[in-house]
Amino acid sequence: MGIGEPDIWYRLQNGSYLVQHHSILRVDTSSFTAAGSALINFEWVSDLLFFLAFKGMGLQGIFGIYSLAMVLIFAGVYYRSCRAGADSKDAAVATLGGICLGCISLAPRPLLFGWLCLTGTLLILDDFRRKGKGLWLLPPLFVLWINLHGSWTFGMVVLTVTIVSGLTEGKWGLVVAHRWTRIQLRKLLLAFAASSSALFINPFGYKLVVFPLSFLRMQGLMQFSEYWRPVDFSTWNGKLALGMIFSLLAAALFSRRRWRLDEVLLVAFALWSALSHVRFLDFAAIVIVPILAPRLRLFPPYQREMDKPWLNAGIMAVVVASLIFFFPSATQLWQRVDSEYPAAALDYMHRHQISGRIFSPDEFGGFIEWNAPEVKSFVDGRAIFVENGVFIDSISALTIREPFKVLDKYRIDYILIEPTWPLAYLLEHSSGWRLIYSDRVAVLFERAPPTAASAMSSKVQSN
Repeated sequence: MGIGEPDIWYRLQNGSYLVQHHSILRVDTSSFTAAGSALINFEWVSDLLFFLAFKGMGLQGIFGIYSLAMVLIFAGVYYRSCRAGADSKDAAVATLGGICLGCISLAPRPLLFGWLCLTGTLLILDDFRRKGKGLWLLPPLFVLWINLHGSWTFGMVVLTVTIVSGLTEGKWGLVVAHRWTRIQLRKLLLAFAASSSALFINPFGYKLVVFPLSFLRMQGLMQFSEYWRPVDFSTWNGKLALGMIFSLLAAALFSRRRWRLDEVLLVAFALWSALSHVRFLDFAAIVIVPILAPRLRLFPPYQREMDKPWLNAGIMAVVVASLIFFFPSATQLWQRVDSEYPAAALDYMHRHQISGRIFSPDEFGGFIEWNAPEVKSFVDGRAIFVENGVFIDSISALTIREPFKVLDKYRIDYILIEPTWPLAYLLEHSSGWRLIYSDRVAVLFERAPPTAASAMSSKVQSN
């Protein structure tokens, strides 16, 4: 785990603005390509949490808050697995597999808070099945959820599947459905109506409710962002996803435990979501592990007389001590930042008072906005740059599809990019640009005046 999340930097800026001005930032003030454009900060509570953590403990605070979210999520997964009838050891193995599958989100992302709310929703629905009460917690949970992250839509899907699967009674092989009683159905429908109404309790009203639909128009982001691509089974995440699919098939074949209709529908939806977009692998883990774990028989059944409380306590103590011992220091985290972001390049620009229009990829945009606010960025990870076409233009330049057309279109004076981009190689061999700074993280190019093209090589500084 680390701080390898480019969006965290503009989130800190959003949180800082909220604390300083007691209002949400509603227009872009950080870039020159979207300056003055309206913003919908649909994760404003998450941004505030990250900023308060950073203000209190720096990068360690950010690391700590998202690590805590991960612990709570998978503690909930383990608890649900045990409550569903899984042996504690089988539940532990299944949860560990879910953690590995969900490692895609091991970074400071608001999505983690969304999955924490999803875990809470599933726990509430489990409790309702057993006791017939507790649904009153759903509306306030959805009020918090919609202001944390747009993944509240998954919670509404889960709630809908739960209601619909109880509208019929039947048995189809190992799949069984039990009809809700009239009282249960009335409670569920009231909870659904109250939760749907609760979604409108946010600073943006209906705009925040319909905002997730805007992602359907963002094919550019989904095409170029690895986070949004379908699962690649040649990667380790893809292999784990494939392993989960085979585990489900094995459970269906060798376990005689019945499947509830809602379990079948949720597993199908989770697999479809996860295989379509890598970022939803953790959603699949949260939903599927408690359904799969009770069907595993990896260990002998639990026997209380063979239990060793002191050994268990010792193991837990070692785990807790290891977490404390290996918790990264502030120095280690900043070293990680310096190895991934252009901190040294920004220092060079500051010392040489470099100004003008600077082109950089979205991975650098948020870092520039937080660490050098006087420099207006070209693009960052916000949806606004996909909607106005800047993100696609950025990719066209970086992958040298139409590099000079894009650079001329935005009248770019400087280019700050990673040395591995194709654009860096092209500019090194272009008479119109000269390299003025380079290190292992970033290279900085300056547009060369026509009369200075022959003097390019004398201006290079390397670290």
